[in-house]
Amino acid sequence: MIRWTLIQQTSLLFVIACGAPKDADDTAGGGATPLLPKALFIGIDGLRGDGIPDSETPHMDGLIEAGTWTLEASTQLQAQTVSGPGWTSMLTGVDADKHGITENGGWDLIDRSYPTLIGRAHTLGFSTATAVHWIPIQMMIIELGVTDESVLGTDEAVTDGMAHLLAAGDFDVHFAALDDVDHAGHSTGFSTDNPDYVAAVEMADSQVGQMLQAIADRPTRDQESWVVLITADHGGSGTSHGPQDADNQTIPLLIWGDPVPSAQLDPGVGSHLDIHPTLMAHMGHPAQASWDLDGEARGLE
Repeated sequence: MIRWTLIQQTSLLFVIACGAPKDADDTAGGGATPLLPKALFIGIDGLRGDGIPDSETPHMDGLIEAGTWTLEASTQLQAQTVSGPGWTSMLTGVDADKHGITENGGWDLIDRSYPTLIGRAHTLGFSTATAVHWIPIQMMIIELGVTDESVLGTDEAVTDGMAHLLAAGDFDVHFAALDDVDHAGHSTGFSTDNPDYVAAVEMADSQVGQMLQAIADRPTRDQESWVVLITADHGGSGTSHGPQDADNQTIPLLIWGDPVPSAQLDPGVGSHLDIHPTLMAHMGHPAQASWDLDGEARGLE
């Protein structure tokens, strides 16, 4: 059953304190109860690859230092760099020529033989929670009836709602979609020379930190194995996006968690198509040939 919640609260900013479970090595030892896999995917709309190093982003910097990462990942390659194909590709793990969404619309063309990671997780018996700013993600891209609890609203509401679900809930797969970085780019420019864009990136980093703190505060944290994934649907240049060029197609890909080594991906390696197979592999379901995914699992030992 889906429960829709709209939360409008003042965001609290947290410093990341999200370490590995205290007993992770012992729990993984012979005969002990295995750690429960949990995952959080955060998508930041319009975050260019250079948005992190050219801004003050201590929380994402911490994930980079301790996880697997690249600032030169690629978007989907078969459609214009807009949100419709970008978010659909992230969630399904396939390019636009397979899932069928090539613009911000035409949702009836989506090929449901390629489920989203929320839909696949639901089918496999995992509980799911989402928090989304851009409503078409929840209403048009994610399948109906596969989300156990969802928040719709501003980035502030998304952050507060997901932090609450992470801290107090018992869900397995979590997904949060932030949108204000894209708003800043459209308003005054997708550039780290633009103070408004940098401020939006820094606020998104604070919101990432709030969600990470909620994971750290879970009373069952030492019984769980977490993976956190962050990427974007597209970059941008000027006050728009859409072209298939470096400014628009180059995005960050950050993978952090208990089973994730500290490593930088080689140049040219990494795509937001990798989110789906990486998350599912962490949940104990490596991609099958029948899934026909275009992305690859990254960063898992």
